[in-house]
Amino acid sequence: MESPIIANLPRGHRMDRLLGVVYDHTPGHSDDLTQIDGIRTREAVLLNQLGIYFYGQIALWRHREVSSIAGELQVPISRIIDEGWGEQARCRCRPPVNAAVSNLPASILRTFTLLACALLIGFFAVYLLGQHRNQALTGVLSADITSIKVPAASRLTAVHIRAGDEVFSGQPLLTLEKLEHLGLIEAQEHMVRDLERELKRAEAQAVIELEWRTRDLDRELAHVRLQAAQRETTTTSVRDRSPASARRPSGTPVSPISSSNPVTTARPRPGGILFFGASGQTSCATVGTDASLQSVPMPVPVRVAEVPQNGVMSDFAEMTLTDTLLDSLRSEQARLESVRVSLPNTVSEAVGVTSLKVHLSEAAQQLDAMKTVSREISVESPVYGTVGQVRYRPGDDMQPGEVMVRILHTDRRYIMVYLPSRRVHEMQPGHEVEVMFPGGQEYRGQIVEIPMLAEATNGSGDSLAAVRIEPAGRLWPAVPVGSQVDVISLR
Repeated sequence: MESPIIANLPRGHRMDRLLGVVYDHTPGHSDDLTQIDGIRTREAVLLNQLGIYFYGQIALWRHREVSSIAGELQVPISRIIDEGWGEQARCRCRPPVNAAVSNLPASILRTFTLLACALLIGFFAVYLLGQHRNQALTGVLSADITSIKVPAASRLTAVHIRAGDEVFSGQPLLTLEKLEHLGLIEAQEHMVRDLERELKRAEAQAVIELEWRTRDLDRELAHVRLQAAQRETTTTSVRDRSPASARRPSGTPVSPISSSNPVTTARPRPGGILFFGASGQTSCATVGTDASLQSVPMPVPVRVAEVPQNGVMSDFAEMTLTDTLLDSLRSEQARLESVRVSLPNTVSEAVGVTSLKVHLSEAAQQLDAMKTVSREISVESPVYGTVGQVRYRPGDDMQPGEVMVRILHTDRRYIMVYLPSRRVHEMQPGHEVEVMFPGGQEYRGQIVEIPMLAEATNGSGDSLAAVRIEPAGRLWPAVPVGSQVDVISLR
């Protein structure tokens, strides 16, 4: 405590068993401890927190105090000893030497000697620094890129992002419209229009066909109706003329017809009428709506055997023949009327109107179904990152396989350094390097990949190897991808 160094210290200090002389309270003034080589701002602040404010306190350190202080500062003891904190502090505690009593100026030889020593020391320091750091390399900041390609021939209808936007996984990027689907819809519309034209043509043909066939059928039906009406009149007259036929005795035999003169009854043509005379002869004439009536040849007279009872058997034969012809005419009339009713459908089916209507209905339904199906494709971001490029604008047609958008993975950035093959031994996977970004920002990186084969050559002909460096520790600053950075390998 009688040391002159302690005597020069301000009051308020005390002796600590481990730290030596310390202050419990901050004195009014203190020394700048960073003037001692090796003590930076961090160490100076920690020393002040421990109660060390003056050079004299450091000058009084011994091995015990140095050990304790090194533990508190979390620095090696060898560093404090090698950097000579105590010696520097003692030098600063000595009073300045009076210039009046100093020696004479040094000679030229002595000055030259001091300069040579300083130069040697400088060269030695540069050598040590060179051993600590190697020559800086120039790298390029890169990032993993995801390219989104056109899935099918499409048309870009909407763009929801811009270059530089931050996007997340699942976020909509673009809206596409499938050209193939548009082509199918257009082809289906052409088919529907062709079927409509074909249907109109078939319907016009069916109207013409139905008109003349209806006219012929009505003419034939009128003939049959007229013949049936005339036949009904004839039958009624025959029955009124021979009422005795209904009262013919059951025992009266009917005379057989002569085999030598068979009965040859002419079947009337459509539109013709049979006339029966009183003598039993039958004549046939054609009556119709045509302007010229064609006569039908008269049938050969039929000779009938003589029968008693005033010719009752002849009247019975005439009634039987008349009823048969009348039934035939009525059947023909019913058939023609049925054909007349079904004629429009038959003509439509024959011309093809019915089948065309079915095809047109099916094609129209298919077209409506195709229009209701969504033909839009929503392109979503598969990853998180930043949009680097959008190559198309709304309305552009795109072909399959073309790149639409590029997304940079900002969370997976790395530096690519093309290292000359002669310096490959300076870097090993897992080693840390110092990275200098634009603006003088220093960060740490870690070598993760060194190829076994050289990938390129520079202008001098040296082979180059692409070395990949990823962040280690703090995240790298948000500088644009493609920026140049300096990489310094550490040993």
